[in-house]
Amino acid sequence: MTENTRIWDRFLTERDQQVLKAAGYGKRGGFGTRPALFIIDVQYNFCGDKPEDILEGLKQYRTHCGREAWAAVEHIVPLLELAREKNLPVFYTESGRRPDLLDSGVQVGKNHRGGEKTVVAGTHDTRTVEPIAPRPQDMLISKQKPSCFFGTTFMSQLNFLDVDTLILVGCTTSGCLRATAVDAYSFNFKVIIPEETAFDRFEASHAINLFDLNCKYADVIPQADVAEYLQAQPIREPRR
Repeated sequence: MTENTRIWDRFLTERDQQVLKAAGYGKRGGFGTRPALFIIDVQYNFCGDKPEDILEGLKQYRTHCGREAWAAVEHIVPLLELAREKNLPVFYTESGRRPDLLDSGVQVGKNHRGGEKTVVAGTHDTRTVEPIAPRPQDMLISKQKPSCFFGTTFMSQLNFLDVDTLILVGCTTSGCLRATAVDAYSFNFKVIIPEETAFDRFEASHAINLFDLNCKYADVIPQADVAEYLQAQPIREPRR
């Protein structure tokens, strides 16, 4: 890949490339001044207990996303360290279900393995992986649907903390990360997705969703650019 090649380029037709140029999509929206880092579903049931081939990992976790998950974690770690160094708000999802899975609703019926109990709240499977585990002062959003705005207190917490820029990392690119990005855009937040920190189980879906998000809803940019932005942030006073 050259410096200007994007992960989605190999999936786009010549017509797609022409439309992209003619229609003007993909302009950078830029950063705001009051960012928060949001870690979405980086749990053991999505990452596996260790880096391994996705087909092997799927034997244990039907939601497994392959080695790419742990590769993304390595890129999330320095962003998390910077956010904490600057005393910026850090949010996490707690994505888990009750043991009978009734609160999954229709989601259970959309997967042939939907009844497997690897999504139960409070278990090892639904814990955030240890290298980026939350601290007591971090904000936890409990959700049962893809968007972290749906049926949660997320928006009120963002308002309280006066956030204008959401840096979204985690998974899946086509699912919870995308749904949250679109809703954040709809609420007029600046949305930033560090490309190396997002992951999904399907290569094509991952690439095309990053493409579409970058076209219309978010800035999908290198992790290094986001790290540079965070490094330039002043250290915030604790909110009380």
